[in-house]
Amino acid sequence: MVERREIEIFLTVGEELHFGRSAERLRVSVAMVSKTVQKLERSVGAALFERTSRRVAFTAIGRRLFEDLRPAHQAVLDAFARAVAAGRGVDGVLRVGFLGTATAEFVVRVAELLRTRHPGCEVRLHESRFTDGTAPLREEVIDVLLIDNFAAPVSTPAPELSAGPVLFREAPMLAVSARHPLARRAAVDVAEIGRYGVLRPRASPERAVRTSASGPAPGGAAPGQAARWAAPQGAEQLFAWPEDASSYPLGGAPEGGAAGRGAEFGSVQEMCALIGAGRGVYPVPSHARVYDARPDVAFVPIKGAPAYEWRLIWLSAADNNLVRAFAEAARDYVAAHPDPLTAPA
Repeated sequence: MVERREIEIFLTVGEELHFGRSAERLRVSVAMVSKTVQKLERSVGAALFERTSRRVAFTAIGRRLFEDLRPAHQAVLDAFARAVAAGRGVDGVLRVGFLGTATAEFVVRVAELLRTRHPGCEVRLHESRFTDGTAPLREEVIDVLLIDNFAAPVSTPAPELSAGPVLFREAPMLAVSARHPLARRAAVDVAEIGRYGVLRPRASPERAVRTSASGPAPGGAAPGQAARWAAPQGAEQLFAWPEDASSYPLGGAPEGGAAGRGAEFGSVQEMCALIGAGRGVYPVPSHARVYDARPDVAFVPIKGAPAYEWRLIWLSAADNNLVRAFAEAARDYVAAHPDPLTAPA
């Protein structure tokens, strides 16, 4: 008999395709994840994953099992959630954070679905600044945050945070001035980006407090001084930025040379204005081509870069029926709309 925990581990590995990230998300050891997968493979009588030192991929049998199990497992969880909601009631106010117009529309549509299921719910939207990170959650300004893996390493959340599964993914693009030489390119390699003046987000308040109070701040600020910009932790991991990330954020300077440093920005609007004026370049998710389109900005696909992955995160201590009901509505909306950021209302 297969146990519930074994199914959860298999499904998580199927979502992450990475044993380490799966273990971190489940808060178990990598050894336990590996042993569980091996046990399931013995039960099935065939390999479920192809594993090398560089990648994890489904076998044909593993993918079929994943596709069969995932909706059934989610249906069981949702059935219990609905039963609990019916018994306890799901109502009240939920404050949801987002960044940008496209994600705002997504949150609004999920909120509408939630209200059809639970008329007593009210969703209040909160637009975050580019550099807020998870600070609005920690400061209890919001209850739930829709965030991507470049803004925060949400596949390995801090102990006080809970993260849902990836809702949708987007290819990364480089936003450049329409007059920039790259604007005429079909694509740009991630290793090239360090040659250009990459814009720098201003340090978020949580990073400034954490670094300047106890030691050297990002970008070389002395203890006690306001922190200067440093690479968001998630982006450091995804792009393998060098130790001196503030000097050449993406891909490194070519041939050991120093890379140009772009201006600082604090919001999407500031970023677009600076890019249009030729003050720098910056990586953005692909929906920016539609929602942040400007005649003075061009968007060039980035080769060799990981995708943007969007999830909901929340404080573990604040987990409740309303948070779970919103997360369920988000999953259901995505399941019904393969391209959730551009799907018609």
